[in-house]
Amino acid sequence: MTMQKWITSIYAGAGFDASAKAKDDIAKIGVAAGYKPIHVFFYNDNGESDAAKISRIDGLTAGLNSGDMVVIQYPSWISHKFDTFFIDQMNKRGMKPVVFAHDVDSWRFESVKNDFDEIEYFNKAAVLVVHGPAMANRLREEGVTVPMVDYRLLDYLDDDHSWDKYEISIDTFQREIVLAGNLFKSNYLIDWPYDTPATALGVTNDELANRLNANPKVTYGGAYHQWDLINHLPRAFGLAWDINLEGKSYADYTNYNHPHKVSLYISHGMPVIVPKSSAVAPFIEANKLGFALNSLDEIDDIVLRTPDDVLADTLTHTAQMGRLLRDGWFTANALQQAERRILDNDFNPAGLTV
Repeated sequence: MTMQKWITSIYAGAGFDASAKAKDDIAKIGVAAGYKPIHVFFYNDNGESDAAKISRIDGLTAGLNSGDMVVIQYPSWISHKFDTFFIDQMNKRGMKPVVFAHDVDSWRFESVKNDFDEIEYFNKAAVLVVHGPAMANRLREEGVTVPMVDYRLLDYLDDDHSWDKYEISIDTFQREIVLAGNLFKSNYLIDWPYDTPATALGVTNDELANRLNANPKVTYGGAYHQWDLINHLPRAFGLAWDINLEGKSYADYTNYNHPHKVSLYISHGMPVIVPKSSAVAPFIEANKLGFALNSLDEIDDIVLRTPDDVLADTLTHTAQMGRLLRDGWFTANALQQAERRILDNDFNPAGLTV
C-alpha cells in the first residue's frame, strides 16, 4: 500500500495569539503539498479518562494506515497527556510520526519543566522538525537521538501578493520601530529612553496601555487579529526583543527559537532588529534582513543613522525574502526534508547540489 501523508490542523478559535496563525499556515502548506489534514479542535480534556482520550485520538485518525507519515504539530495546546497519547497511538499503529516543534515549552516555562519530559516525547518521533541549529544542538545535548531537520523561519502566508503593499521603498520607509505581540514580554517600552519613535501593537491591559501612552516616544496602537494587524503596521523596522518574566524565560528562549513576529515583519517588507545573541540573528545578518544588536542602546544609531544606500539594500533583501515567506517555501522545504528522512535516511545528496 502506498504511504499516505497526513498533517494535524489545529483549530483553537479566533484570537490575538500569533501561534494560531503559525499552525494554520503550516497545515495549509502541508495540504497544498499533498498532505491530508487531521482536524484537531481545541477542547478542555480535564477530567477525561485515558481510555476516552485514546478513543478520541483513534477517531480523529481513523483514516490512517500502518506505514503512513503523519506530521504532528506540537504543542497541540490541549494537554501534554493528549500530545503523548497521540504520538503513542501513532507508533502503536505503525505510523511514522514527524513532530513539527513550534516550541520547546520546558525551556520557556518552569511549570512545564517540572511536569513533562519533553525530551522523552521528542524521542518518540521518527523525525523532529526544529527551528534551527541552535535548537537542534541543545536538544542533542539534552538527549534527543532522533533525526532532526530545521526550517530556519516560520512562513507567513498571505494571498494578497501586492508588491506595493508588502515591499517598502526607501522613499516610504519610516525611521522608527514597531513591536507587535505580547507586550508584557516587552514592558521596557514603558521607560523607552531613545530618540527612535516606537509603536506598540498587541496584547496588554489598561494599566500597561496607559503607561505606554504616557511616554511621548511610544504610541500604543491597540490589539488586532492577525489579518487586521497587517493593515496597522507602519513601514518601519520590526523589533523582536523579549525580556524574562517570573517563571517564564522569554528572553533566554530567543537564543534557540525563531520568533513568529520576525516572519510577520519580513513577510511585510519590514527589516528586523533582534538581539545579537538570538538564534535568528545569524540568518538575519547573512541575508541582510535587518540588524542584530548587543544592546537596545545601539538602536538610535541603527534606526536614525544607517545610510540610505545601506537601508535601501536591506529593504530589497527583505522584500525578496518576504516573497518566500508568503508562499510557504520554508515549511514546504522542511516537509520535503522530513519525508526524505522517512523514506531513505541514508540518502546522500552528492551531485545534486552545486
